[in-house]
Amino acid sequence: MKYSIGIILILYFLGNHLNAQKRFKQEVFSQIDSITNVQYGQALNLKGQNENLLLDIIIPLSDTMKKRPLLIFIHGGGFKNNSKTGAYSSMLCKGFAKRGYVTASIDYRLGVEKSNSNKDYAEALYRGQQDGKAAVRFFRKYADKYGIDTSQIFITGTSAGSKICLAMAYMDEAEIPKEIDQQKWGSLDGVSGNEGFSSKVHGVLNEWGGLIDYKWINKGDLPLFNVSGTADKTVPYDSSFDYHGMKYGSLILYERCLSVGVPTGLRPFIGAGHTLDNNRIKQDSCIQSMAAWLYTQLKYHKTNNEEGVFRWGKEISKFDSLNKVEQYPKDALLFIGSSYIRLWENIRQDLDYQHVIHRGFGGCNFRDVAYYIQRIAYPHNPKAIFIYVGNDIVASEKDKSPDQVLELYKYIVKKLREKFATTPITFLEISPSEKRWAAWDQIVQANELIKSFVASESQLYYIGSSDQFLGADGKPLTKYFRDDKLHYNIEGYKVWGNNIKTKVKEIANK
Repeated sequence: MKYSIGIILILYFLGNHLNAQKRFKQEVFSQIDSITNVQYGQALNLKGQNENLLLDIIIPLSDTMKKRPLLIFIHGGGFKNNSKTGAYSSMLCKGFAKRGYVTASIDYRLGVEKSNSNKDYAEALYRGQQDGKAAVRFFRKYADKYGIDTSQIFITGTSAGSKICLAMAYMDEAEIPKEIDQQKWGSLDGVSGNEGFSSKVHGVLNEWGGLIDYKWINKGDLPLFNVSGTADKTVPYDSSFDYHGMKYGSLILYERCLSVGVPTGLRPFIGAGHTLDNNRIKQDSCIQSMAAWLYTQLKYHKTNNEEGVFRWGKEISKFDSLNKVEQYPKDALLFIGSSYIRLWENIRQDLDYQHVIHRGFGGCNFRDVAYYIQRIAYPHNPKAIFIYVGNDIVASEKDKSPDQVLELYKYIVKKLREKFATTPITFLEISPSEKRWAAWDQIVQANELIKSFVASESQLYYIGSSDQFLGADGKPLTKYFRDDKLHYNIEGYKVWGNNIKTKVKEIANK
């Protein structure tokens, strides 16, 4: 059989595209190669000596890709001990290298002054971030040699190493703690090596680390993923204690990012301690979660001029204007959500409930709702709140994992509870659709996680409706959907409304 050159090229590029979809998300290389003890800089340490700064490089073996994302790992140890060759650093670097990244594990200047004051730890952090920045510059300087895409450089670390990463990403000149002796230790970028190259990175994976001040994170800052054990007694998961002045842990940093529109994620390990109890199974799960999130942050999955949450500014401004002219009685119900809510034109008739505050916008996702929830909800005093958002898991390269959907919903509930302490809040189950059927198993998981969370809290509710839209073959009933195979048509909305209206009224009357 003969094929035209055009068909052959299409098949070739399609094959490459499918491989690219798998790469970076899963381990596609069975073997790795390493280059050890490469000197990336030199700097003055606490002993007054010039210390050689070394790193190890781990790369996928027999990789033909010429420019690859880089992930730099910085070890923990309380700024006093450990090295680049620990068991977990090896596990992480090999795991990401097998996914197709170039990875590196670095040593940095260790040591804390004998007084052990917060100032001494702040200076240890400062020296560490200077060295980390020198390592970034090193890889920019030798990007061609090691096959690195300098537009995709990410950093991660554990404990003290993660604190260094966070400082590298979010400490600006104006935020340098006043107690740090800059005359002795130099500028923020430092002189640890490779001057003349940028130390900019493109995202941070925080593993049980924390910041001195969460307000260092602001609109437009770098994406941040956080992992921590909720029972960590060394570095706080929240802000219930501090580690030598570094008080704000994963939960607080996650919430800060959501509040200022910075792309973020959180993977809490319930009941786990520091280093996830050194449990290899938990640590492997941590690496998988980080890899899944980082995959969505790679430039291959970004669109030009992507504005994130800020793209909804006009729609939310319309809600602001409506709030000034519309008046609602005390028994009004607030419906918040994405296009399923926005397009529900007959919501009052289908629910047989007249007083509905209708607040659906665009094709928003949970991150968007999290950012705007106060502007959307706080102007009102609803009898009950109902939320439907179905755009986080859509069978795309940017899908969130089910546990990320759960964490976002928990944040939204937390923000609503700050004003509506006892108001019923209901999650409307994400519906099946033909267009997103490939992701239905993941959607079901997200629904189930939220259902379990709701069952553990008072005045939280869950209304299921999936079975109304699935046929005897277990697949979506096309007669209830528009031509886009995603949204309900008029009949679909009637079915939805008829299925949930009794529960809606029961919840509103609780």
